[in-house]
Amino acid sequence: MSTKRLMDYVGSIEQLAYARAAELTDGAGRGNRVIDVCNGSGLQFTVCPDRGLDIVEASFNGVPVAYRTPNGHCTRLEYQQGGINWLRTWPGGLMTTCGLRSAGNPNGEFGLHGRASNSAAEDVSVVREWAGGEYRIVIRGVLREARIFGENIRMVRTLSTAYGKNAIEVHDEITNLAYAPDYVQLVYHCNFGYPLVSPGMKLVAAKHDVTPRTPEAAAGLATWDVMPPPRKGTPEQCFFHAIPAGKDGFASMSIVNAEAGVKATVAYDTRTLPRLVQWKAFDVGAYVTGLEPSNTWLKGREGDVADGTAQKIGAGETLGFTVRFQFEGL
Repeated sequence: MSTKRLMDYVGSIEQLAYARAAELTDGAGRGNRVIDVCNGSGLQFTVCPDRGLDIVEASFNGVPVAYRTPNGHCTRLEYQQGGINWLRTWPGGLMTTCGLRSAGNPNGEFGLHGRASNSAAEDVSVVREWAGGEYRIVIRGVLREARIFGENIRMVRTLSTAYGKNAIEVHDEITNLAYAPDYVQLVYHCNFGYPLVSPGMKLVAAKHDVTPRTPEAAAGLATWDVMPPPRKGTPEQCFFHAIPAGKDGFASMSIVNAEAGVKATVAYDTRTLPRLVQWKAFDVGAYVTGLEPSNTWLKGREGDVADGTAQKIGAGETLGFTVRFQFEGL
């Protein structure tokens, strides 16, 4: 239906699609800002400005698609940095930002997965606009990782969706405002859960090389693309995927589940996110498939810098990173 005809049928576009800012008032997440988005064509999700502008709740055509941890929403004030304490306040959700200067293993001053997801965004804006005959919802904000006599990294995040297109694009511009080179480590920790993730699902991608990260993953290499039923006490598995990019520079992997009636695709710009990390956990209560575009090997800052794989960012330089989600009914 054309734009003109569409507006003939409604008193306000918010009858179909909206973004609503609110604040949590109870529990460990009390005080967190949230932005609930409905794109009017089956996709709903919640953006959390006080948790790195991450995406927590998400559903498509009424089917929940994101894995959630037992923690629920937690404020950044609950964050305990050392070791693996990041896990104590991690809510799970569709996308968690790991970085900006360390991601993966804890080491040195850095805990597991860095500080980004426990940072509050500033200059947060929600724009609802008609552009080129399309109704778009655009959320923007700024994150900083900085200290005196040290680093000064700024990330400008833009999340966008549109009526009639069941997609979310996340685009980050990261700038080194310091006077010395630094390293950027990023993992876009995208977490899918039941009922999308179930024994009826299949992971689908172009033919590519798959590298297990651990002995447990090596033992499960032949079945990396499917999920068994939950099994109590089973160890998690992790794989690195080198998926070839298309002409646009993007690679992708999809979760296809005919029983749930949903196909979910994660696409990423391989020019700055060269690999996909797959997290496969099927313990009782921890039943999740993570598809995680990344520029790291999950060794943490010290490990990736030591082996020369850490992505350098020069003084004054800006790097761009893009991840896209696409949802389809089956």
